[in-house]
Amino acid sequence: MIRLIYGKKGSGKSKRLLDMANAEVENATGDIVYIDDNNRCIYDLNHKIRFINTADYEIDNADKLYGFICGILSENFDISSIYIDGLKKLISKEDKELEELLERLDKQFSDIDAYIVLSGGEKAPAFLEKYMN
Repeated sequence: MIRLIYGKKGSGKSKRLLDMANAEVENATGDIVYIDDNNRCIYDLNHKIRFINTADYEIDNADKLYGFICGILSENFDISSIYIDGLKKLISKEDKELEELLERLDKQFSDIDAYIVLSGGEKAPAFLEKYMN
């Protein structure tokens, strides 16, 4: 299941995601993975959370990100949650590509909770509404 945290840049979305991941550690039933495009939060994450910096793997489009996430899931069947910060920084800015990626990921995350930060304008595009709390 995908849950989006959507809002303007600088509105505290990344901090909220970080706090959510750290809070989950106490009651986690499986492993937690945190994906970001840089190392800025590595020291703020609980050491039990698996941190992955996508810059180390040259991920720059939706297909690469999808394949990377599928690789993570195939390697570890104990993942209960995945946190992805700054999705639009990892893929192109095209809404169609984003919509297709979310649909593909939603199928992969049937047994996993995924929390994704997405920056945007005042109002989210209609296709995102089903993923928002």
